[in-house]
This record gives sequence, structure tokens and C-alpha cells, in this order.
Amino acid sequence: MIRFNPQRLLIYLYVALGPLGTLLTPAFLPKSFRSYYFVLPLFPLFFRIVNERIAKIGILFLPLLTYAFFSSAWTECLGKANEPHSLFRYGLLISQFFFVLGAASVIKNQKELVSFLKTYLVFFYVSLLVGYFFFFGYYLKIISLAQIARCSILVQFGWGLLRFSPGSYPNEYGIVSSFVLSFMLLIYFAQKEAQFGLSKKMLYILFSLTFLAFLLTTTRAAYLSFATSLLYIAIKEKKRLKRLLRFFLLITAIFGALSYFEINMFTILRTGFSQKIHQGSFGERYFMWQTALERLQGHEFLGVGFTSLTNIHDVYIQLLLELGFIGSLLLFGGLFLSAIETFFSLKKMNPLEEEHRFFTKVRVVGLINVLSFAFTNHNLNHHMTWFIVLLNLAALREAHAALELAKK
Repeated sequence: MIRFNPQRLLIYLYVALGPLGTLLTPAFLPKSFRSYYFVLPLFPLFFRIVNERIAKIGILFLPLLTYAFFSSAWTECLGKANEPHSLFRYGLLISQFFFVLGAASVIKNQKELVSFLKTYLVFFYVSLLVGYFFFFGYYLKIISLAQIARCSILVQFGWGLLRFSPGSYPNEYGIVSSFVLSFMLLIYFAQKEAQFGLSKKMLYILFSLTFLAFLLTTTRAAYLSFATSLLYIAIKEKKRLKRLLRFFLLITAIFGALSYFEINMFTILRTGFSQKIHQGSFGERYFMWQTALERLQGHEFLGVGFTSLTNIHDVYIQLLLELGFIGSLLLFGGLFLSAIETFFSLKKMNPLEEEHRFFTKVRVVGLINVLSFAFTNHNLNHHMTWFIVLLNLAALREAHAALELAKK
């Protein structure tokens, strides 16, 4: 008899609905409301099974979360946020935080982790197919921009192209695609296609479709993140660089195919990265940073208020200015102590184990994409950000489970 496990079901829903973004969001809800938000308020169901080591990490951040609540509430009361719903954003952040703490406590081994990663890939490719329907449907005049807008948060054009963004922002979909591309490369190098339900042929096809969508998002920050991930993978797989050459040839073929349709990616990349500091979207971000720094004057100690600078497009600057000296001290303290806790726990695992090495690389490329993207975008509440946090916390839970097994 199969025993029903509500906690595991919640994780599957969270992992599956995340890549779909707003594609399943009811029409009466706000345009940016993601369907996976419905799952987050159920995080108390994890409380009775939270792992001790993971609970410690949660406790380390409680002072920061408490401070952030009062800061956000004060900002809301004074009406000083640059966008409405400051407390909703705080609630979203704290619910994702507690949800992934609980979810990580459920994932006890790598078999379960593979299952959740497979689910993530499947539903990402569902969104990818929808995205291609929107993209080609628009150019073939099958579907209008108004119809696409109902299923996307933001419909934009970049360099004359409809930016690829099913159920999401173009920039957000770009960075998710970057992570998936990096993940597919790691699967290829580790020869784990069968473990993730893929054949080599299918992996090449999916990589090509993902890479094309990735280019069509025209997201420079995602391009840089993928380049950094690619460099990391090349360093880690330096003994097998010949295998990477196949993907470079595949990428070159995709660039060539796009040029046939008069989409010159080399020109897009060159013009995108050669903009002056005062031009384009980077110029807008630069002036936002200047304005935010001016607002900080006189509020250095307490900050300008948590969730009050959501359009600043740099998570690091945003947090420093919103939290001020006190909040930043609580943030760095929590990060430092949790890093120590994680380091000593993971040190007990066997670093030479092949499976452990593979999942470590997956976590690292995930962190590369999240942390680099945060320099020029606001991804604090993105699903992928917290999914990567979940993967890293799952490693801590796995280490604890291995330690418990060794004691028996």
C-alpha cells in the first residue's frame, strides 16, 4: 500500500508550477501572480518534520526576518515604497524561506533529488513549448500580442524581436534557460542521460531548443551568467573538453540558422554589450542606483525600508540600502554562521563519490546563475532563486541523513 505523503506532494507542486510562471494563473488575479504562490502558505505542514541542522539555519535568520518585517511595515505605513504591496512582497519572501527549509528536510537522498530535478525539467519544457507557440504564432499571425499578454507578465521587443518569455519576464526566463543549459551540459559530461530519462539524441534536441529560446530572450545578464557557468564547467571537465566542442559546434550552427532568417546574434551581442554607461537599460539602472543612494542620506543606520526599492535592479545594492547598517549586519551575520554550519556538515561527506561531485556541480552552476544575475536584476523572490537554495539545503539534509545512518 502506497502511503500518502502531503509534504512530498507539496514539493512536487512547488517544483512543477514554478517554471510555468503565470501560465496557469486565474485571470481574476494580478498579472504577476504565479500559480506556485498557492502552495507557499502551506509551509506549516513541514514544521513537525524539519531537520535539526536546517532548523538551525532558519533560527540564524530569524533576527533579520523580524527586523525586515518592521522595516517593511514602517515603509508601508509611511507610503514610501516605490511600488505598492510592500508587505505582500515580504510575505512572499518569508513564505518561500520557510517553505524551502521544510522541503529540504524531506529530501533525504539523491534518488529523491533526481526525481525533483526531473520534474523541474519536464515543466520547464512545457513552458518552452508554450513559448515557441507564442513566438511563432505571433509571426505567423496565428496569435495576437494581446492574447500573449494574457499569459505573460511582460511582452517586450528587443532588437526588433519578440522577446521569449512564456509566463514570465524575458530577463527571468533568460536566466532560467541559462541554468537549464548548464544543467544539461553537466548531465552530458557525467553521462547521466538515462538517470534523467533522456537519450543522447533527445538531450541534443532539448539543448538546441533551450539555447534558441535563451538567445531569443535577448537578456545580456543571462548571457554573461551562462558564459560564467560554461567557464566553470570547462575548468571542472578539462579532461573532457573535446566533448564540449560538440556543443560549441551546435551553438555555431544555431547562430548560422538564425542569420538565415536575418537574425544576426553577433550584432545583437556586440551592440548590447557596447552600450555606453548612460545608454539603454544599463543607463536606466545606473541612474536608479544614483537616486537610491541619494535617498539613503540620513537613513544610513536603519535603511530606507525593506521592499521600498524593488525597481533598483541590483539585489546587493537594494538590500544594503533598504536594510541599512543594522539590517545588513544581521544579514551578513546569518550568512556567515549558516555558511560555517553548512561547511562542517558537508565536510563529512565523501567528496570523491561520483554522485556527490555531480550534484555539487549542479548546485554551483545554480548559484553562479542566481548570484551573477542579482547584480543587474531583482531576483530575490524568483522561483529559481529559492529552488537553488532548496538544492543547497538538500545537501545539508543529505549529509545529516548519512551521518545518522553511519551511527546505526
